[in-house]
Amino acid sequence: MRRIAIFCSERSDLAGLLLHNCAGAVLFTDEDVEFSPDEFDAACLLGGNRATPWVLHAALRIKIEQMREQGKPVFAEFVASLGQIYCDNPIPSTHHRLMVSDKDFCALERGDILDDHCNERIPYYFMPAATHVILRYFDYICGHDHADMSEEQMASGAFALGMPDDHTMICAFRLCNFRRARLAPRDFWEKLLHGIVAFLTGEPMTLHFPAPLCWHRTDACVTSSADVREAVQKGLSWFSRAQILKNNGADGVKEGFSHHVRAKDGVQLRADTVRADCTGEVGGAFLMDAICTGNAGSRAIYENTANYCFDFMQVKEGKHRGMLRWTETAWEVCYQDDVARAILGTLLAENFGGGAKHFDDACVALDYLVETTGEDGLRPFRTDICDMNEARFAQLKQAGVGVPSAHYNAYYHAALLLAARAGGAARYAEVAERGLTSLMALYPDTRRETSETEEMCRLVLPLALLYERTGMREHYGWLCRVVDDLARVQHPSGGFAEWDTGYRAACARNDRGECALLANNGDPVADLLYSNNWLPLGFAYAYFATGEQRFYDKWCEIAAFMVRAQLHSDDELLDGAWTRAMDMNRLESYGVPHDVGWAPCCIESGWTVGEILMGLGFGAEKVESDISKGASSM
Repeated sequence: MRRIAIFCSERSDLAGLLLHNCAGAVLFTDEDVEFSPDEFDAACLLGGNRATPWVLHAALRIKIEQMREQGKPVFAEFVASLGQIYCDNPIPSTHHRLMVSDKDFCALERGDILDDHCNERIPYYFMPAATHVILRYFDYICGHDHADMSEEQMASGAFALGMPDDHTMICAFRLCNFRRARLAPRDFWEKLLHGIVAFLTGEPMTLHFPAPLCWHRTDACVTSSADVREAVQKGLSWFSRAQILKNNGADGVKEGFSHHVRAKDGVQLRADTVRADCTGEVGGAFLMDAICTGNAGSRAIYENTANYCFDFMQVKEGKHRGMLRWTETAWEVCYQDDVARAILGTLLAENFGGGAKHFDDACVALDYLVETTGEDGLRPFRTDICDMNEARFAQLKQAGVGVPSAHYNAYYHAALLLAARAGGAARYAEVAERGLTSLMALYPDTRRETSETEEMCRLVLPLALLYERTGMREHYGWLCRVVDDLARVQHPSGGFAEWDTGYRAACARNDRGECALLANNGDPVADLLYSNNWLPLGFAYAYFATGEQRFYDKWCEIAAFMVRAQLHSDDELLDGAWTRAMDMNRLESYGVPHDVGWAPCCIESGWTVGEILMGLGFGAEKVESDISKGASSM
């Protein structure tokens, strides 16, 4: 067994892996220059948990160079200089991806894709021409976990990991805290680490890896409605543990956590903006808990969030009376889909929760939206106060001005129907019917934002509400058609894969700005920000409106999937939440990471966690919840 000298400023995941699996490994500090190189057969230099690339002390450098001259293996991670190579300032690698360029490095295949989250890459001034490159960086790769590249294309990638000679391996990014940083997908990173350890030890060996920072329940665990209720309570408690609620909801709800997971220490950066939509959706989740369990504390949180949305975020007078502001920063912006979800809890409370204090305010919010809706029942993607002169108000009432997209209109239509159901103006239902008729006249070729799957998922709830309202066979047919189409992209796990026929969505395959999780149709990736998150409430309401077993089964399947997809972690900031992306084969947060604001690891308090909990809660209350009845179809 080789004796390995490990140098680092503080213990890291990689140092721990070596110490646990290699009997001859010894840990030194990064300034311990007293060690004897003659007593060791290999050296591992770990600089990835430092603030800047590690510049070795000259006395240590001399001993490490001596080991290299003797042909002893040296692995250097995030080290500024070794041998004849030295570096420029590090470059952020967020939204870039790593690709395996080696034909066969420890069971990894050429073209396999790895994500290193919020990392940095060291650009080296000089790398020997004969360097054997194992990993390269690319700023955009259109692939889920694998893509094919020509030799010329591969050579254009930036150096990430390789061997300038047979006994030196250089890692140009932060790898040492691979577990804490949740580098994905885990199976690829573990194969890579097997190769690095084999380089240091001189032989392949079976490694015992620590448990991942986040894990998921297995299929076998999901057996009853008790599992669903347990997931709901775990999710609700996340809002407090992660400090998402401000003043118990009275000062709104923070957006959640961004997609940036720092490779240095695994810290996930917060998204602290208070948004009306997130606040209302989280309030709706607590409302459903209050209805299901009678929990007075949950009812109080719902009331606090409703007060915040209507008392502080709603315009009370003037020509914009009723408008609900988007966020505390985007103060004069109004997205109708976001407004619909901000008032969803209030509309559910009026319909199913014994009444809502702010129901009239919710109707005023809808009045403002109706007054800026076209004759075809559709609105533009958003309105801004600065653009809203009299001519613009008049223009918005014309047909063809709105966006024929479920992404921007479907939950607006659902809110209109819920308000009409609770005794609001009859014109709400009329506008919703016109809008849904316009969308279904184009379906499935509506104007897509992220995917075709998203459009289908968003339509289930409003179509169920429309059929409940009219009882028309045509409207029932629309609902069944959308649900049948969704079945074609359902994964055995119960989730629904992203799909986009013709890749026509606005965010499909983007390398800048907002980006869908989908690389290629058939990828096993579920989106819990734009697609799957709408289905627990949609399927539950479809069963509630029709009483049909098929919709009950669908709710059971999506509920089981959400139980499996929920994060479990010793980190209380993560435990109980859901991330945007789920690789349904791996049950891991993983997907195309190029979205500028909401990449795979982001956690949206309202859009994702709140909506999922609202739908699970509504199902647990309104559907006769025995998830085992739906298990046979999973």
